[in-house]
Amino acid sequence: MDDSQSQDKACWTRKMLHAFCDICIKAIEQSMRPNTHFDKAGWKYVMNGFKDQTGHVLTKAQLKNKWDGIKKRLENMEKVDF
Repeated sequence: MDDSQSQDKACWTRKMLHAFCDICIKAIEQSMRPNTHFDKAGWKYVMNGFKDQTGHVLTKAQLKNKWDGIKKRLENMEKVDF
């Protein structure tokens, strides 16, 4: 991707989302998330793993936005009384 495309909003498919979640889980299991976000090695692992599994190259910012969005949706779901 060139610089103009890297700033665009990513279009996520279900397959991409599942791959992203699986990669994030593996990175967490390998202690690449010392606090609430991945460290530098963790983001590199996620970016490379995502590219390898999906063939899509997304920036750290795009992946972090997805991470934050998933986290926010989960927090909102936890607030709902069933």
